[in-house]
Amino acid sequence: MATRGLSADEIKRRAQAAFDKADARKQEASRAMEAERAARDAVLQKTERLRALRLAKEAAEAETAAIIAAEQAQAKAEIVEAKAAAKAAKTKTATDKAAKSAERAARSDAKAADKALKSAAKSAKHEPA
Repeated sequence: MATRGLSADEIKRRAQAAFDKADARKQEASRAMEAERAARDAVLQKTERLRALRLAKEAAEAETAAIIAAEQAQAKAEIVEAKAAAKAAKTKTATDKAAKSAERAARSDAKAADKALKSAAKSAKHEPA
């Protein structure tokens, strides 16, 4: 900047204007940096909040899945147990029927043996000795 032919007051005024302009730029840059820092902090806070929400949601889903899996396992175990009980009851019924049938057969055989003994005793009575 040429200062030839200017008065000392004019030089001081121009120097002060240049200083004020530089100071204004510094303040503007500082405000811009502060705004950028604030925006970055806001994004980081939002990211952290969303991350926490996502992790909480995933934990809740995992817990729900575990509960559902446990309930399904319990239901499956109950079904298996019910089938086993039904099979045991069926087997018991079949065993009871077989036992009753064997008992009837034994009674029938005993009756037949009694009849045969009575018949043999009758025959022995009627035969001359």
